Amino acid sequence: MSLVSRVPFYYGWVMVGTALAINAVSSVMNPVVFSFMIGPMAQELGVPTSELSWSFTLRLFAGGIIGPYMGVLLDRHGARWMGVVSGALVGTMLILLAFVHNIWLVYLVFAVSGLAGLGGPAGQLLTQVPLAKWFVVNRGRALSIATIGMAGGTMFAIPITEWLLTTTGWRGTSIIFGIVVAAVVIPVSGILVRRSPEDLGLHPDGAKEAPASAAQHALGRHAHLSTARNWTVREAMRTAAMWQLLSALILAGAVLTGTLVHRVDYFKSLGATSEAVAFGTALDPLTVVFSALAFGMIADRVPVRYLGAIGLFGLAASIVPMIVSEGQAMTVVLHNVIWGAAAGGYITLNNIVWPNYFGRGNLGAIRGIVLPASIASSGLGPPIFGYLLDSGIQPAHVWYVSLASFAIAGVAVLIARPPQWTGAADVEDPTPTSPSKSIDPTAVGAAR
Repeated sequence: MSLVSRVPFYYGWVMVGTALAINAVSSVMNPVVFSFMIGPMAQELGVPTSELSWSFTLRLFAGGIIGPYMGVLLDRHGARWMGVVSGALVGTMLILLAFVHNIWLVYLVFAVSGLAGLGGPAGQLLTQVPLAKWFVVNRGRALSIATIGMAGGTMFAIPITEWLLTTTGWRGTSIIFGIVVAAVVIPVSGILVRRSPEDLGLHPDGAKEAPASAAQHALGRHAHLSTARNWTVREAMRTAAMWQLLSALILAGAVLTGTLVHRVDYFKSLGATSEAVAFGTALDPLTVVFSALAFGMIADRVPVRYLGAIGLFGLAASIVPMIVSEGQAMTVVLHNVIWGAAAGGYITLNNIVWPNYFGRGNLGAIRGIVLPASIASSGLGPPIFGYLLDSGIQPAHVWYVSLASFAIAGVAVLIARPPQWTGAADVEDPTPTSPSKSIDPTAVGAAR
């Protein structure tokens, strides 16, 4: 009896569970956790935090380089064995990080770990692209559940990281993280992950019949939310929506990572206690768990650009407590709670907008093409913010940049209407990687 036949429910929900688990352990690689390690690492290595910030940047850049290739491979072969390789590579690099004593070797280890993708935007391809192929009607719900793995993992990783740093130092912490990542990602990917429902004789969302009707899907109640057509990379890149979204995510990505990496040291520099900062920072992912789930559920009913704009405007609002803070614990809490609540909308935008606007057939390739630009901006954020803060500029002026950038990105997302197809009406084929079939143009509804 096969693994799939032993599952008493739609196997897509098993895929949601694998993505949630992988995201949870990968949280040790994200900027929030790194923000607690950057201080001890910089102190021991004898380098400014602005220079050490480049290690995070190099990891993102490496993910941007591998992203286009990873996206194509995901469309063709799925995430199963890619997940195994990624888990082994990240685990090995985290363990090796504990034995380096030179900033250049730190850069090398971080860059190589970025090729695995986990913990960064490229890693999201490993968990989000497969799920977008397994779900259409319940796409928002499925992706939001998987996404809370990263937030939930971060919530637990923050106090664990603080405790490990005080008991074993950052080197011991890195070894433990490497073992945990490898021990979870490798078996989960190798045993449970599958490419698409069609590979197992199933249909998206567990439907008894294919969305065969791509035409029926287009005319159904979700026609205003998700396109029924598989756009190619070239076609997608010619749309105004692609460039509006990409511009918004480039701008938001730079200030988001810059703020995340440096906000912990900033609050401490104002006199906030380590306990207050740790507690406040832990409220961020805790709030994200609920906001990402709520936004994801709503995304099955409301156009995603509205949710993305709300999230970005909320991130702008979260900067206000940072600007007015004088080290009070309440400002730390307010910033993180507002940030976490808004982040659910921003995360949902990143998860849902690409399959909803451009279909699931070439999703990996499309996300892989736009990934390098968003990664470049996200990677440059931490060192740029680090140099600005080290230069003696009033920190409040740096945070004003964050506030304005999030607001501008929110406007760009709000006006990014889904693309209208004006050519032959190709629609989604039941097999995501096969050529699209043509039907009567009047039977196809564009996403709104």
